[in-house]
Amino acid sequence: MATKKQIFTVLWIIIAVIAAASIICLIVLPKWKGIFLAGCGGFFIVNIFISMFFIQNNYRDKK
Repeated sequence: MATKKQIFTVLWIIIAVIAAASIICLIVLPKWKGIFLAGCGGFFIVNIFISMFFIQNNYRDKK
């Protein structure tokens, strides 16, 4: 089973990729389409942070 540290490392990498893609969409795509996709990416990042909070509180590593 994966440890809490491994799960958080993967989630931080996913957050970084989504943030980079959101910024690129905001710059490259036309005005409203870029804003919409960047907003969706930001919403997804917020959801990942909420899941990280619950993982932090409820996940128990085997000792």
